[in-house]
Amino acid sequence: MQGIGLESSILFAQEGANVLLVDINLEAAQAGAALIDHRYPNVKALAIKADVGKEEDVKNAVDTAVKEFGRLDIMFNNAGIMHPEDDNALNTEERIWDLTMQINLKGVWWGCKYAILAMRNNLTDEAKGLHAGGSIINTASFVAIMGAATPQLACSFLSLLFARKSANADRLLFDRYRF
Repeated sequence: MQGIGLESSILFAQEGANVLLVDINLEAAQAGAALIDHRYPNVKALAIKADVGKEEDVKNAVDTAVKEFGRLDIMFNNAGIMHPEDDNALNTEERIWDLTMQINLKGVWWGCKYAILAMRNNLTDEAKGLHAGGSIINTASFVAIMGAATPQLACSFLSLLFARKSANADRLLFDRYRF
């Protein structure tokens, strides 16, 4: 695990949150968890392997967080790919489009779905400063705002989608969830 995922995990831990580092590369996730354990010994940092392009892996990650930490308060959907064969509308093969959508779009959808289901079980405990609901953070590429030097059809399409607030997020805001 590296980049935004690792740095965000470190920031969550710095604020006292237990963190589950989820990556398709288990060794990288374990290295991140070890770094957090070293820096923040009062925080629990765990690592698991998951492919966010597989619904069962996403569900398992959420279930693991709830099992290990007792609840899920924050879901940080950050996994994504920018496939080197993702080109323009004429040159991008359907298999590349499908792979990008599977990971970058469905992975986020599954993350939201299973996080919401878990967060619905969060009880308020004023003594611990815990509240019902939770927060879901979905990251998108800078391509949503700036564009890219390369065509990247599928990645650009997804960035545009995530740059806009969804109607679903607006509806769920009234149900104690923040996007």
